[in-house]
Amino acid sequence: MSMPTKAVSGGGAELVVSNACRELIDCLRCGHGTSAAIRRLEIAATGWAATGIPVRTLNAQLRVCLVDAARAVMRSAALADDPDAMLEVVISATAVVAEIYHRIRCDGRSGLIQSLAAALLAGESPLRLSRECGIAVAESYWVVALSVPPGGAPAAEPVLRRIRVELTERYGDQVLPRLSATGGTILVPAADAQDVPVTLVSELSAAAQVPVTAAAVWARQAEIPTAAPQAHELLELALVFGRTGQLNTFADLALEYQLTRPGSSREVLAALLDPLDDHPYLEETLRLHLRGDLSRRRISQMLSIHTNTLDYRLKRVGRLTGVDPLSPDGQWYLRAALVARISMSKQLASQQLPTPVNGHSGRARTPRSVVSRR
Repeated sequence: MSMPTKAVSGGGAELVVSNACRELIDCLRCGHGTSAAIRRLEIAATGWAATGIPVRTLNAQLRVCLVDAARAVMRSAALADDPDAMLEVVISATAVVAEIYHRIRCDGRSGLIQSLAAALLAGESPLRLSRECGIAVAESYWVVALSVPPGGAPAAEPVLRRIRVELTERYGDQVLPRLSATGGTILVPAADAQDVPVTLVSELSAAAQVPVTAAAVWARQAEIPTAAPQAHELLELALVFGRTGQLNTFADLALEYQLTRPGSSREVLAALLDPLDDHPYLEETLRLHLRGDLSRRRISQMLSIHTNTLDYRLKRVGRLTGVDPLSPDGQWYLRAALVARISMSKQLASQQLPTPVNGHSGRARTPRSVVSRR
């Protein structure tokens, strides 16, 4: 069967899609190759979507077209006496239509939408892209840094597709994602900082079928380029200290974030952990201990050590640093030191400073008398 594949509008577009559905069902019924029919249906449905029909309406109309086509084929092919065969054909056709719908929904304008998000993140004028997308840019947004559990590109793509579908389903085209295999940045319109998208992470985690973690900073449009790095810094702190599977804001990590700011206090705190430079396994143990959401048994399992060995390591950290990691006061101080150390390490890495001959960072070591007072 030959059919036009160019996009048409109104009832004509619906007729083209209906014919494409019928051709697909015919191919499935007769056992013919379906690649060409699927491609024609995809082109027809995409052309229909390009006329401006909302994606929800498109999905409903695709189902109507599919049902009508199935009925027509069933009558013409006299399949009423073989309901199992007809059911198998309809199920197969439904799966194809569903895949096409999701492809249109997620990928149809994703390039333009990602470009619009990128323009806002870079501080560039979004006007041209806003017109091309047909999306009005909001005056202010929650800039959300998103983390997806690590995985290779093939494993990550279905997760990202589910996230894109969920964002479109719940928020339409007003939410602007810029995603990658490890997460990315999402711009969520918000009139003020009180309008926190509190359910965003739980919704995305449920849709993606993996626990995602996020950190958010509210910003006016012109402030987005500054807010995005702040959101990702908050996200890194959240991941370090076990605040996973939730949305984190400055209210949750204000102290930790402030400790990352340059200054002599940060240097003093970071130097507290210098004695661990030659014992990386002790710093790894301390990091897990300071997360606060892991039991001794869980930490021991993650490190493949006995709980007695864990206790020994923590006591050794106390001897080397002069601060007891088992006391609440000591944990607070060591947590602050770890935040400062992470921040300074990132700063040194970004500056690509050469490693000194002695193998340590360029920080001056703080006298033990300064850091062992607790």
